[in-house]
Amino acid sequence: MVDGNWVEKLRTGSSRGRNPANQYAGTQINEISRRKKLFAGEKEQLLQVIVNVGTYYSLTVPAERRAEVDALIAELENARDRAS
Repeated sequence: MVDGNWVEKLRTGSSRGRNPANQYAGTQINEISRRKKLFAGEKEQLLQVIVNVGTYYSLTVPAERRAEVDALIAELENARDRAS
């Protein structure tokens, strides 16, 4: 969650961490695949996103949500630039 001033990671509706958005230092994105079931041949494509905002937030999202990840990164960069 980015509101322009703060970055907050939410899990099941509760806060797992909150940092000022101007502390954004970068993002690392890795494309990974994993099996949907232990012995099934079907795999899913995922993005592992690590965001450095004073602390590190790790997110794993389906690869088809790449546009949303890019929008998040753009918003973080804008928040950092506004604070500078």
